[in-house]
Amino acid sequence: MKIAYITAHTPFGRGETFVLEEMLAIAELGVELVIIPRNPPKEVFHCSAQKLLDQTIYLPLFNLQIFLSFLKTALLNLRFWKIIGKILRDSRTSKILVKNLAVVPKAVFIAGLLRQTGVEHIHAHWGSTTATMAWIASELTGIPWSVTLHRWDIAENNLLKLKTERAAFVRCIAEDGKREVLSIVGEAYKDKVIVVHMGVLPPDGSLLQSRQSRPEFVIACPANFVPVKGHRFLIKACAQLVEKGIQNFRCLLIGDGPLEATIRQQITELGMEEFILLLGRLPHEELLGMYARGEVDLVVLPSIVTSEGEKEGIPVALMEAMAYGIPVISTLTGGIPELLKEGAGLLVPPASATDLAKAITLVIKNEDFRKSLSRKGRERILAEFDLRKNAAALLEMMRRYRVSRPACSS
Repeated sequence: MKIAYITAHTPFGRGETFVLEEMLAIAELGVELVIIPRNPPKEVFHCSAQKLLDQTIYLPLFNLQIFLSFLKTALLNLRFWKIIGKILRDSRTSKILVKNLAVVPKAVFIAGLLRQTGVEHIHAHWGSTTATMAWIASELTGIPWSVTLHRWDIAENNLLKLKTERAAFVRCIAEDGKREVLSIVGEAYKDKVIVVHMGVLPPDGSLLQSRQSRPEFVIACPANFVPVKGHRFLIKACAQLVEKGIQNFRCLLIGDGPLEATIRQQITELGMEEFILLLGRLPHEELLGMYARGEVDLVVLPSIVTSEGEKEGIPVALMEAMAYGIPVISTLTGGIPELLKEGAGLLVPPASATDLAKAITLVIKNEDFRKSLSRKGRERILAEFDLRKNAAALLEMMRRYRVSRPACSS
């Protein structure tokens, strides 16, 4: 089977590692991929991304070739104008309208490419403009399409009801996300909106190394420096630990993003430079290597619900730590409780540095409790968040909705 994946950047750039890993797992199942990033950077940051470059069509968002294809379609294809009419009518805000119109030319161009390459199904990650591109390409070619929704893209509601209506299926990564989608598009689509979790590749348990002997307890927070991740509450919690005499720890903030300057300033103002270190964004393989070597004792993700209503789905960052037997602490937001239920992790209220500090203290001081979190967390991943199992389930859905013959022969 040949499947087209429409991504934001992957396999280029530093983000979307979960999309990268899913595509690799799909490819391992014998699928031929055609990957089209919406607006790819030139950087290839993750080593595993190299495996997908030969299957990726690198195109800018706009160039002369794309413009000429767009112009030809606009002049000759009546269906194109029906698509434009729906975008103009149903885009909720001027910002969403501009975003959708910006990707129309490239979507038209890739429709021609997909028609020629014999793609049988189109899948987009994110319900925003990548899904807009997939929908347009499907409308112009007749190739069935689907989309994976995460979290912020649900709240954005970019043509969400229209896309749900036209897609073969809509995949949510958490039950909480499915409920939110149905609250927007209506219960009439409940059979079309499915839940297939994201996943990770659990290492062989026999290969996991025990905690390294060291005087310091190492906490890691692998997360982009954006508001929804709640870094400021973790920094405050670490300051409270120091105030209470717990000083044998180091907290590693692994990531980058727009809040980096603010985070550095908060660390300085609280005098926490000795305890909190910023490592920047690490290649995916390097982060997993730290886990495999037993260099991290605890992963904390202090996620919040932002003032704009943004919240987490089920963070892959937590899944990865749990797969390596690392205990995790996170918050009662979004789909996180679905992952950490039944003692698979420790949950605290969001935006509470005090509750977070208490939870970290409990994990540091109680070895038996720490081991219980470690065991139950890994068991949870093996049961429901194994990437290979979930990729196979997603592929089965795509196989149900494939073009009856390669598009190039139509």
